[in-house]
Amino acid sequence: SHKAPKATAASPTPSAQAAHPLPTPTDTPGVPIPVSSTVVIAQSNVVVARKAPDAKAGVVANIQHHNIIGQETPLLVTATVPGWYQVLLPIKPNDTTGWVAASDVQEEVTGDFLLATLSAFRIDHYVGGKLKESFPVAVGAAATPTPTGLFYLWAIQADPGPPYDPVIFALSAFSTTLTNWPLGGIVGIHGWDDPSVEGHAVSNGCLRLHPGDAARLQSELQLGVPVRIVA
Repeated sequence: SHKAPKATAASPTPSAQAAHPLPTPTDTPGVPIPVSSTVVIAQSNVVVARKAPDAKAGVVANIQHHNIIGQETPLLVTATVPGWYQVLLPIKPNDTTGWVAASDVQEEVTGDFLLATLSAFRIDHYVGGKLKESFPVAVGAAATPTPTGLFYLWAIQADPGPPYDPVIFALSAFSTTLTNWPLGGIVGIHGWDDPSVEGHAVSNGCLRLHPGDAARLQSELQLGVPVRIVA
């Protein structure tokens, strides 16, 4: 397992309002919910992602062994052929894929899956294809919308400091409007110390969670978990 290491600072204790159970989703029947997903973890110092499953194919990107906070870089698998994995890459533009050699990565399987429905201001956590829990969120404002598509948890930063405590889940997603932010505007899911934003389109593109809900997900999720964001 490649759960993110915990920082030494104490995380906030979930409050009595930490859990926000919501009704079972009924408005996203067209979204496939996987029972499990394959993730590969970088093992080589640099993982070369190519345009085709061929060592002579053109290079799409060179992926570093470690992510921005020193964790081994995860990549979500979208297809396989013998000796190769097609993966989603944590680069711009969103939805960029490439082929990586099996010898450069280690395969893992996750049963966790997050579905974020922007119009419902909600994140649903599925395990093994079944809904486990739902949480309200704030989403991107009109000028800085939350991007839609299939992404994954690229980095998990514990105790980032207010207002983001107790955790930031950095996604493989990038803002389509914020180009001057560090690393091109990485989008994430994170705690937010003002619960009144939940149910509103107010963020710079990230999904803001109640701190107690973020802590709950922090205890359950690992790097590479897929995140589908739909309108």
